[in-house]
Amino acid sequence: MATAPALEFAADAVLTVRHIGHEGEPVVILDRATGWLDQLRDFAATRSEFAPAATMGSGYPGLLGPAPLAYIDAMVRRVLPLIATHFTGAAVRPARARGNFSLVTTDPALLSEDQRVPHVDTADRLQFATVHFLSPDNDDGTAFFRHRATGFETLDAARLPRYHAARESDPPPPPGYCTDGDAAFEVIDAVSAKPDRLILYRANLLHSGRITRLPAQADAPRTGRLTGNLFLQCRLAA
Repeated sequence: MATAPALEFAADAVLTVRHIGHEGEPVVILDRATGWLDQLRDFAATRSEFAPAATMGSGYPGLLGPAPLAYIDAMVRRVLPLIATHFTGAAVRPARARGNFSLVTTDPALLSEDQRVPHVDTADRLQFATVHFLSPDNDDGTAFFRHRATGFETLDAARLPRYHAARESDPPPPPGYCTDGDAAFEVIDAVSAKPDRLILYRANLLHSGRITRLPAQADAPRTGRLTGNLFLQCRLAA
């Protein structure tokens, strides 16, 4: 993989689009996305150096490691036309892309309050996120949420003040990962993990990993909940 000049997604990938919640935001699902599961897991297990997400300024509840540039480039090339078709209705170009491997490792009892509630990655509607599920036997996927007090499912600059003010009055989240909602947030949809399934959504959509269990050796790429992740900032093409 490391020496390949370019990688391409599988030509026979199966595309599904869901429009979720009251806001009807698209969530794009690609099954059999790449055909590279063995190679990606091998790279993560033998060549990627994982470190606690907190040491990189991330609130992710686990470890992050570098992914092959050819893989990140292939994800960018694949999702750009999907964004144009299903999200913006117009061509887009990449402004900034960041990708990595991720492993959920934090014990539910040790999660911070921020890690126990749904979140957005940004309030920018032109930033997108992907989760590529790489584990062979873990169906813990991604859930999407509505904030009960405001009814918000996405956040933008105009909504942030009202959202933050309402959050001050929300009850504290219960212990553990937010899998099925709580007094402050309700689930509007969830996508189960499947090997080589990739999901694409706006990064300002309230979401959380739906973590029902930590596997044995959660910190090992071959046995843990391994995902490939992309955060893509776009601009409308001129």
